[in-house]
Amino acid sequence: MSNGPENGWASTVVVGSITGIALTADWLPHQVAGHFAITGLANGFVAREAYVAMLLGSAVLLPALVIGLLWLAVRRFPRLINLPNRDYWLADERRGATVEFLAARAAWLAALLALLALSLHLLVLRANHLDPIRLDPIGLLAVIVSFVVALGSWLGHLHRYFERT
Repeated sequence: MSNGPENGWASTVVVGSITGIALTADWLPHQVAGHFAITGLANGFVAREAYVAMLLGSAVLLPALVIGLLWLAVRRFPRLINLPNRDYWLADERRGATVEFLAARAAWLAALLALLALSLHLLVLRANHLDPIRLDPIGLLAVIVSFVVALGSWLGHLHRYFERT
C-alpha cells in the first residue's frame, strides 16, 4: 500500500486515539460501567482491564482490518473488488493509481474508526464519574451522527470518484 500523506495522517490519528485511550484508562474505576440502558443508566459492568483490552483491540484491529482486507483484495483477489466501472479502473494502465486512491480512502476509514473508539471511550469515561453512572444521550447521539455523516461523506467521495471514466 501507499505511504502517502493520507496514510501518515491516518496513522497519526490511529496512534493518537490509542494513546488517548491508554493514557486515560487509569481514570476509570476498577469496575467500569460498560453497558447502558436506553435511559442512559448503567446496567452492565466489566473489569477495567477487560474494558481497556476490548477498546484498544477495536481501536487497533478495526483499522488494521480495513487496511489488511484492502491489501488482500488488491493483491490476491482483484476480481472481488466491487467498483463502478471496475474493468476501467483496474486496467493495467490505471491499476496503480486506483490502488493508491483506495489505500488513501482506506486510511481515512481507519482513522474514522479509531476516532469512533476514542469518542465512545471518552463518553464512557465521563459516565463513570457521574453519580449515578449515566451515559450522556446527547453526547452519544452526537458521536453516532458525526460518524454516520463522516462515513456517508467517505462513501459518497468514493462513489463519485469511481463513477467517472
